[in-house]
Amino acid sequence: MDQSAIIRKILKKAGNENLINELTARLSQSELSSLLMALAKEMTNNNTPGDLLNKYAANRFAKPSKLNPIEVKKVEIAMLEMAAASGFSPLLLSPASLLGSCSVIAKVDQNNVISGTRGLELLPDSTNMLAIYLADGLKNKTLDNTSAPVHLSATCRVTRGQLFRGDNFVPHFSLFSLVSSGKDTGSYGFEKAALARQVEFYLSYFGGRLGQAIEIKLNARGGYPDGGGFIDRLCSHLRGLYPGVTLTVNPEASDNSYYQGVNFKIVVKQVPIVDGGFVDWTQKLLGNKKERLLISGAGIDLQLLTGMLA
Repeated sequence: MDQSAIIRKILKKAGNENLINELTARLSQSELSSLLMALAKEMTNNNTPGDLLNKYAANRFAKPSKLNPIEVKKVEIAMLEMAAASGFSPLLLSPASLLGSCSVIAKVDQNNVISGTRGLELLPDSTNMLAIYLADGLKNKTLDNTSAPVHLSATCRVTRGQLFRGDNFVPHFSLFSLVSSGKDTGSYGFEKAALARQVEFYLSYFGGRLGQAIEIKLNARGGYPDGGGFIDRLCSHLRGLYPGVTLTVNPEASDNSYYQGVNFKIVVKQVPIVDGGFVDWTQKLLGNKKERLLISGAGIDLQLLTGMLA
C-alpha cells in the first residue's frame, strides 16, 4: 500500500478525511507543534518498559552502528584537520535541524526525513544547515563573502528515512561536508576556484593521505547560465590543474531541483565516495541571484565499510 493510501485509511478511521488540511489551515506551526507534543506525551504515557523494548527491536533508526566508534572518530578528526589546514573552517552542528531544512530549499521529499516536534527534524544532511548558517550570517553581517569566499567544513551523524537495501546502507551514518559560499564575480571565477579548492582537498585526502587511485566525474545539470559551456570551462580548468587525474564528463544535461550546472563525484575503488555540486540555496534564502554556493559530502562510514582505509 502506498503512503497516500495509508494516510487516507488512517484519516477515514479517525472519522475526518480532511483532518490534515483543516489542522494546517487553521493552526499556526507553533500551535501544531504544541498539539504534536501533547500527542507524543499521551502516547508515551500509555507505554510500559516492555513496550519500549519491543519497539526497540523493531525500529531500525534507534539501533547503533556496527562500526567501531573510535575508528569513525579518527576519520572525522583526520578529515576536519586536513580541511582546516586547507582553509575550511570547522563548524560543530546541532544533531537537530529546522523542519523543512531539506524539503524547502532542496526539494527533498519530507517523507525521507525524520520529522519531530518543536519545528525540528533529525539532521538529514549537514550541507543544508550549513547553507542556512551561512545565509543567516550574511544577512546579519556576521559573515562576509564579498571580498573573499567563506569555506566551511563539518562532520555529523545524519539520519535518513529511505529504506535502502545492502550492508553499506544504514539509516544513520557519519558524513563529512564542505561548503563554499561566494558571489558571482563574472567568467565563472568563483565557480572554477571553489570547485578546484574542494576537489584539491579530496585528492589530497583520498589520493595523498590514503594512497588511493582517484577518478573525477562531472555530470552536467540544468538550471545554470551558459548550459554546456559551463561544464566545458570547469572541465578544462580541472584538466589544467590535475593533468594526471582521470576525469570523465557526462555532457548530457538533466534538469533537477538539486544541483545546478554540474554535479561532481570522486570515485575511489569504484565507489562514488564524494558527491557535490552547485546549488541555489543561498540565493533562495537571501533573495539574491548573485549568491553562489558549492556543496559536497563524503561518506565516513563508507570508507571503513569498503576498506579504503586499509
